Amino acid sequence: MLYNRTGTTDDQRREAAPRRESWHQRSGRTCAAMENVKQAFAVLQNPQSQTEQIREANHWLEHFQSTTEAWTVADQLLSLQADQVGNGSAHVFAAQTMRAKIQYDWAELPADSHGALRDSLLAHVVRFGGGPQPVLTQLCLAVATLALHMEAWQSVIPDLIGRFTTPAADAVAKLPCLLELLTVLPEEAENFKVGVMPRRRDEFRAGLRSCGQQVLALLAMVHDQCRSLQPLMQAALRCLASWLKGSLVPEDALMASPLLAFAFGAVADEKLFDEAVDMLVDLVHFTHHTEARAQLVAGIVPHVLGLVPHFDAAVQAEDEDKARTLCRLFTETGEQYLQLLIAQQLEWAVGLSGAILRGAAHPEPEIAEITFNFWYMLSEEIAGGGRTLTDVQRVDARNRFGPCFVQLLKALRGLAEFPTDSDGWHEDQRDDFRRFRYAVGDVLTDACKVLTSTSCIQESYDALNSRLQEFASNPQRLWRGVEACVFCARQMITSNEPAFFQAEVVHKLMQVLPTLPAVGELSNTAIRTVGTYANWLSRHPEVLPQMLTFVTRGLSSDKSAAAASQAMKHLCDACAEHLAEESTMAELLQMYHSTFELELHTADRVDLVAALSFVVSQLPLSHVLPAMQAVAQPLIVRLQAALDRTGAAGSGGGEVSALLEQLCVLLGKVAPASAPSSDDIARDPRLQDMHHPAVQLLQQLWGVLDSVFARHGSDSKVMEKLCRCYKHTSRNTAQGPFRGDFKLLVPHLLPQVTGWFEQQPHSCFLYVNNVCLKGYYDSPGLLQVFSDAFNRMSIATFRLLSLTPTSIPDNPDVVDDYFELCSTVLLRSPSLLLETQLVLTAFQCACAGLHIQHREAHRAVVGFMEHLLQIHHGGVRGPITATTYTALETLLIANGSQLMQALIVAIAGMVPPTRVRFLSPVLKGLVTMDVRTTREWAENAVKSLPPDGHMDGATLLQAIYSPEALVREDRGTSDKAFDHAVEAFSSACRRRRLV
Repeated sequence: MLYNRTGTTDDQRREAAPRRESWHQRSGRTCAAMENVKQAFAVLQNPQSQTEQIREANHWLEHFQSTTEAWTVADQLLSLQADQVGNGSAHVFAAQTMRAKIQYDWAELPADSHGALRDSLLAHVVRFGGGPQPVLTQLCLAVATLALHMEAWQSVIPDLIGRFTTPAADAVAKLPCLLELLTVLPEEAENFKVGVMPRRRDEFRAGLRSCGQQVLALLAMVHDQCRSLQPLMQAALRCLASWLKGSLVPEDALMASPLLAFAFGAVADEKLFDEAVDMLVDLVHFTHHTEARAQLVAGIVPHVLGLVPHFDAAVQAEDEDKARTLCRLFTETGEQYLQLLIAQQLEWAVGLSGAILRGAAHPEPEIAEITFNFWYMLSEEIAGGGRTLTDVQRVDARNRFGPCFVQLLKALRGLAEFPTDSDGWHEDQRDDFRRFRYAVGDVLTDACKVLTSTSCIQESYDALNSRLQEFASNPQRLWRGVEACVFCARQMITSNEPAFFQAEVVHKLMQVLPTLPAVGELSNTAIRTVGTYANWLSRHPEVLPQMLTFVTRGLSSDKSAAAASQAMKHLCDACAEHLAEESTMAELLQMYHSTFELELHTADRVDLVAALSFVVSQLPLSHVLPAMQAVAQPLIVRLQAALDRTGAAGSGGGEVSALLEQLCVLLGKVAPASAPSSDDIARDPRLQDMHHPAVQLLQQLWGVLDSVFARHGSDSKVMEKLCRCYKHTSRNTAQGPFRGDFKLLVPHLLPQVTGWFEQQPHSCFLYVNNVCLKGYYDSPGLLQVFSDAFNRMSIATFRLLSLTPTSIPDNPDVVDDYFELCSTVLLRSPSLLLETQLVLTAFQCACAGLHIQHREAHRAVVGFMEHLLQIHHGGVRGPITATTYTALETLLIANGSQLMQALIVAIAGMVPPTRVRFLSPVLKGLVTMDVRTTREWAENAVKSLPPDGHMDGATLLQAIYSPEALVREDRGTSDKAFDHAVEAFSSACRRRRLV
């Protein structure tokens, strides 16, 4: 925006006058600056101005806001008449500038000028009391910010009330100013962009709180004397809301305030409606935290229930804004008072639930969704993990709230129904509605906790059954209501309710689903429902053949293929033991092979391979590998054909990636439950030395996978899929009866992958090394393999990252995976790094990497540095020998200043502000290594910043080297004092754009 102060560069700050010059003592430079400001606004307001002229004027004004002359010029601009500064936009600029200067550049003012600035600002507030409102608001915010900074001003509220209510004849005219000031003061108390110490902020809050009764008394007088003046009553309601939000008023005085009754009555006033409801919402939140809660609630809930007719009238008038606002009030009241009411005032709780139910039944999804969290909270208290009610009270609550939840089911079914215009939706509209239906499904699950799943399914089935006859007459037009019934039934499953698995209604539902025609979204939803009920089907295997046929039929349609493949995956996962028969497996394989004639998406094929993998895992051990080969065979044929078509190198990477993804799922999902028993070996001696079938299949695929690199080694996406085959096989064999079998492949895999990385430095090759090291670092026979691979990969990484000055930011994936690998080395086998010549280069590379913008890469570098310092502080358990520790200490002493420099620059603005909290533990680990030495490093790092950062840097050093900040917690992480100091330094430097 034009007038927002965005900070300054180093050159700009050096052009400014010295600090701590009195704010009204710059007459020479001020006159010139004033003329320049007027000229800039003349350009902006001239319709003949060129785009470049407007851009330059905006840029100059932004820079001007950071200069010391801005104090006086802004004050003078505010003293001019609107016609003297064009259309008045200069007044907005001046007010914003004054607020920004107080917020960010308070240190520029000498203490003896604070009072004069305050008086001048208050005079401007009075002058603009009649508007424009943006100017008045910015000036009031400036006064509030000044009050937060100005510790000498102890009587803020009494002074303001006294100043703006005398003489009595002018009090009403000045009331808008006073009410605006009183509104923004509590808000600024919570504005953490204002750089004050926590102690001062607490003092300011306490000062406001001590005046809460005085403010309530003032607002009562406004109510008594100005009730007919709507603008003043709007301001009074906003003011009270602000003080309630800050919890700054005494409860007893609040209950006696006439503004509460006025607010409830004001709901009927169109002009006061928004302010009244906003204030009541803040009142509800305020009373949730007060000690005298029950008494306050008793005075509020009946009045809230009395607003239900207003909601009904809004619905009748199709006033969505008013309905939304009242629904928010009902819901907030229910959520904040729920535990109190269900334990002590059940009738009120039931009444509030009825009011909130009205919101849930509103046809506008945005309004209905406001209520969803309330139903979760209520269901948890009645039938979930809530602890408010006893078991006896829960039974009573189920009975009392049951009818409300039954009505909720009907409302949710209406919300879940596709609108009549859904056929013409764009994809983003479909995504929005899909997300909303997920939320509806969560509420249906909450209702099932209270009513039981069986009864909810019965209700949905009855609704479905009542629609079927009419639906049969015109499926194309009437499918939406039927689909909504099926969707709701899909969300009502449970695994904790024995009656669910024996319920006759579920049998009936399963019989109906395959008979529904494929119109609209109905077939999709019916197929997905079968998959969702997979656990029920596992206990009723007699229904499985029919359901498998129904789901398989869905694969032949592009519209339902995704639903069918996902449903097949769920069925095979839950019912694998029923499907792991030779005849059934043969049918599944036949179905699978037939799908290659269909145009399925890769994701759907992946789901089908995963489905078969679940069943293959349940086969007799001697049949597992042949079944895997049968699944893999068509994929391998197509993969080899794709590679042959590619030639030496070239296109076809997409097809290869898709086939590798399917092989990866097969290698990662097939997991036999047990190793061969003695009886198995007696029947088939070949099982004596059996390894995990996935390892065996991977060995058989070795040559084909090697060809993938030969043809597509330069394609990072293909290489990522290739590496996943190894990674998922390793993870699959990390547990279970064949644990550790992947270790057999490591001596061959790591040299191969390392050679690939030296030719094509893709980050996924580093990750394969990381996976192997995590799994088998404790195998003595592999130590040399790991050492050689890590050494070669490190050299290749350093070569890549040193090619150009931008190589590190240009290769974030390599930076990410390399330093993740280094962290694994430090935790598992630190000597591989710390006792080699690699460590210095890795350390220097990490220092440069602290400035990388890529989030994951930056986090990996920070993690590596954190592990180094934790090892030095003894915070890492592992094989740390004396030689290793000495090597680390030598590294840090010799190069710690470089790390300090990199950290200070990163915190000062080189990385996004959200990353600073991750850098703070690293800085503290370095600071506490040796306080005397590291302080010298820190001082030098601060001196290397532009001069405008030296004062902030000195404040940082004083804070982080204070006894309070140097205390280390048990976790070895930075405490709040240290973190706050770092955050404040970062914020100050960013405002000045030092780096």
